[in-house]
Amino acid sequence: MYKKLVSIFSQYSGLSKSAYVIFFARIITNMGAFIWPLLTLILSRKIGYSASTIAIISLSIGVLYLPATVLGGKLADKYDRKKIIIIFDSLSVVFFISCAFIEPSNLMTVLFVLAGLFANMEGPAFEALIADATKPQEREKVYSLSYLGHNLGFIVGATVGGLLFEKYLSLAFIIDGLTTLSSTILIILFVNVLKTDDLKDDEKNEYENHAGNDVSSFDILKERKSILIQLLVFMLAAFIYDQWSFTLPLYMETIFLDKGAQYFGLLASFNGLIVILFTPVMTRILEKLNELPKIIIGLLLYSLSFLIIRNAVVYWVFFVMMFAFTIGEIINMLGSSPYISRRVPASHRGRINSYRNIGYFIGGIGGRVIMGWLIDTFSYATAFTVLGGIGVVSATIVYLNYKLDKKIFPKLYEGKIASEK
Repeated sequence: MYKKLVSIFSQYSGLSKSAYVIFFARIITNMGAFIWPLLTLILSRKIGYSASTIAIISLSIGVLYLPATVLGGKLADKYDRKKIIIIFDSLSVVFFISCAFIEPSNLMTVLFVLAGLFANMEGPAFEALIADATKPQEREKVYSLSYLGHNLGFIVGATVGGLLFEKYLSLAFIIDGLTTLSSTILIILFVNVLKTDDLKDDEKNEYENHAGNDVSSFDILKERKSILIQLLVFMLAAFIYDQWSFTLPLYMETIFLDKGAQYFGLLASFNGLIVILFTPVMTRILEKLNELPKIIIGLLLYSLSFLIIRNAVVYWVFFVMMFAFTIGEIINMLGSSPYISRRVPASHRGRINSYRNIGYFIGGIGGRVIMGWLIDTFSYATAFTVLGGIGVVSATIVYLNYKLDKKIFPKLYEGKIASEK
């Protein structure tokens, strides 16, 4: 047993120094991540919006964020990515902390919308920086470790956030902003970009070589069509995934009334606990499996998880649901996070990552609008059934795209095949 545990955690040894910095930065950030998991409850309980109104607000935010994300991606490919992160993160923190000094209102909504705007403009630069600072062969473990750090902090943050929600919401905004700023400083000071000359011949990936200045991001997508298809899948996956912070807390409030926020906070912490316990395990078990099969498994588990609570009224059933959902989340992350980084030229990472983020926005926002309508018009059971169906359709698309991806990126699969023989 001891040897197995050592083996599981030793897989994280020998990574790039930047991987460990990102790990600790993620812990710091998410120890103070109180607001975003409770955003739906803030809009409904504190400000008084209905489910449909929250969905409309989310749609409006998405429309605003789309061009901003594209701009963030272009800036990330044109200028120093660390400087982009500093500027946009600082602006985000200023608006976020400002929310602490006003009462819950329409103005508060505007301020944290602006905070989120700049945070999302920074997103493509941050994703590109992770790929720039790590070796192609270690990406799965780097993203796994980063995700582990995210949840080590989040398991504390979600529980504390649930406790602060009722009487100390202002303090939650302040702590959230300061921890974000601290982790940004850590990344800027200690995360270093790896140059091609720093890599050995067997560590290089030709699909990441810089493309010419006259090559647009659309040219890349046209040439590498499986990436374009996968961007659609990311959108559908976001449609499903985002419901854990929208439909789920609303459903729990409907069932458990004034204890809904507290129960949801505990459930979110359980999500973090499962990630901590099972991310290293799933990384080891699935290390020989290619990215797309992992995504298929993750999507199917998403579908199953929401079907579990289709007619649930007992609290413990939600923990069963969250266990299935979280295992799916882990496996999906292990596949989707390194997928684009290995298939896109380093010169175009910012722009392609911005398109992926746009897919996340459209899927997440669209999901809130559609789920809000389904809840108000039909029922939660109908909404959960729709989520299950979307998961199955998404997994089918990935299965078909798997064959195309092998034809376009054969050398990535040669490495996997060789390791399995």
